[in-house]
Amino acid sequence: MSTTQDARKKFTIASAQENLYSVNVANVVGKTDTDKMGTVYNPYTSTPVVSDGAVSGAAYAVGTYSADADSLQVNRRASASEHVDSYDWKSVDFGLLGDRGMNMGKGISQVIDGFVLNLPVTTAGVAVLGDGGVDGAAAAWTSSSTVIDDIINTSLQEIELENSYDQKFMVVSSYEANDLRQYLQTTGNMVMDEVIRAGIPSSVTSLGTTFSGVKVFQSNNITQEVVLGIATQPTAGDTISVAGVTATFVASLTGAASEIHITASVDATAANYTAWLNSNGATAVAEGTNTGASAASNEDQARLSRLGVVATHSAGDDEITITTKGVVKLAETLTNGSDVFAAPTRFLVFGDMGSINLYLPTAGMDYEEKSVSGKAGVELYMEQFYNAVIWTGMKLRVLAVKVN
Repeated sequence: MSTTQDARKKFTIASAQENLYSVNVANVVGKTDTDKMGTVYNPYTSTPVVSDGAVSGAAYAVGTYSADADSLQVNRRASASEHVDSYDWKSVDFGLLGDRGMNMGKGISQVIDGFVLNLPVTTAGVAVLGDGGVDGAAAAWTSSSTVIDDIINTSLQEIELENSYDQKFMVVSSYEANDLRQYLQTTGNMVMDEVIRAGIPSSVTSLGTTFSGVKVFQSNNITQEVVLGIATQPTAGDTISVAGVTATFVASLTGAASEIHITASVDATAANYTAWLNSNGATAVAEGTNTGASAASNEDQARLSRLGVVATHSAGDDEITITTKGVVKLAETLTNGSDVFAAPTRFLVFGDMGSINLYLPTAGMDYEEKSVSGKAGVELYMEQFYNAVIWTGMKLRVLAVKVN
């Protein structure tokens, strides 16, 4: 590596790490460790037994100290790479290679954010508040400007009943942030004049507003789940759009991007689309009786990949369930008017500041400029090792709040 490349590597890593920490919501609301690599162990030990009784003749209770044997490997890798032609990076008016590195850092930060904010949804033992604040309720709680205060206050009550005493946080999507703005504007709450004037900051460099003592942050990286009904065979030209990535159903593949072959049955066609989504639109499949799809554009593949899309087709229910680590827009032009998206469910995160542990080692980031055989220019590669966990002792201090 040349001296110039080495200097650029150091500068890019430093800039990327600055972006990684400054735009990462999880880094603000969680407890972040930038040193540990390898195996880490649960730092939260048992609660001591406390006796109470008369002075004379009373025996004290003897408790046994314990530490749950949880452990975590800091072994996840968020990475990005792309080929930059020498003409591009030599002819533009700014440092293109450094710019790409910093943008990779931002993208990696969003992926890590999505993973961390998904943990309350997927960690056994963490309460999931559904309709009306009921733990485990199948239906989501419908948010609005007249209900958002109940959502926050009920979530706060749920945590406080577990003897929580630390500063509370809540991460909401832009939909709930809008509900909260409308609530504050309607009530004219004088304490919130600054929020009414300036809105809820979405940048993590500034703290969110405080409501009922809860620090509220806005992020598009919280988990969203939606069900698409698909009981009828699509017609050629019908489309489904997830996060702005539009797939078009066709009788025969034409060579255009993001085409889904209409197969012999609606179930096979739905399975065809589901497999395409799960590949982030990256897999082109040869056309057959029950197969066939063309790859999405590079830009669309990147968008789906960042969202960690997971799609599940249920033939018996004529449904496709789509989960994304991010709040996205949805649309369809399916011919059958009954084949539509249901209301999406969003999983807000509520808890004690520091209830989620994020391991984001500084030494776990790398940036390389690799030569590409047979091509001019370089391949840019950036990686960040990380992992996150809600330790056993903290599961009562964090909630997933299911809303739509």
